[in-house]
Amino acid sequence: MINLAVFGNPIAHSRSPEIHGLFAQQFGIALNYQKVLVPADGLAQAVAELIRQGARGCNITVPFKSQALALCDEVKGDAIGLGVINTLDFAPNGKVYGYNTDAQGLITDLKDHLEQSIHGRRVLLIGAGGAAQGVVPALLREAPETLHVWNRTPQRAEQLVRLVPSSQLEAKTLEQLDAQYDLIINASAAGLKGSAPDLPSRIIGPGSFCYDLSYSDSETPFLQWASGLGAKHRADGFGMLIEQAAAAFYIWFELSPDTQMVRTEMLS
Repeated sequence: MINLAVFGNPIAHSRSPEIHGLFAQQFGIALNYQKVLVPADGLAQAVAELIRQGARGCNITVPFKSQALALCDEVKGDAIGLGVINTLDFAPNGKVYGYNTDAQGLITDLKDHLEQSIHGRRVLLIGAGGAAQGVVPALLREAPETLHVWNRTPQRAEQLVRLVPSSQLEAKTLEQLDAQYDLIINASAAGLKGSAPDLPSRIIGPGSFCYDLSYSDSETPFLQWASGLGAKHRADGFGMLIEQAAAAFYIWFELSPDTQMVRTEMLS
């Protein structure tokens, strides 16, 4: 039996155990994947206990992605320079390797499943926390015309922009937000509190595609808000969750699960 876990607060809503369980079934792997509620100052202790139990690794979710960086002996891939980690790999040599698979999950979901190109489009990213930090480099690699970042606290947006210097990337205040972005990605935590970001209606036009990194059984507050403003094209982050999980699964097992099969089973 291979042990894995996801650490977060809140965590009850997480469907990661179900997703990884379906991945494991595809390869005949006996897997015990737990979701663990961790107190605000308890991540290091929780990870240490998981390592003591001989686990293979873990996923990290809100609000611990920045804290997880300090637990890594080495940071790999897209996580380098970002300061946010969502996957830990406990290697046989005793080292802890940190990754961020959120970006890969987002891009795969947008391009392969939702048929949304990013190249040459005007993109707005809402939020500047760990979730936003994790996806900015990947969005820039897709060569948008512009990638604007808005955060309720403008200084946070400015800090994020300084992390990843690019002529396409700019922090914007409410007053500076342009009209009718092609792609609007909500990476804020407002939805976890049952609210939508307080944004001007001009950012949404009939052709805007609105994507929420959060997910729920019903439309998220952000997507409800976008729908009320006439956005016909909307998706939540459940597809991203599956794809980032697949990337983490590959890190642990070097196996690529069939994500479409999991999508079909979990959404049926």
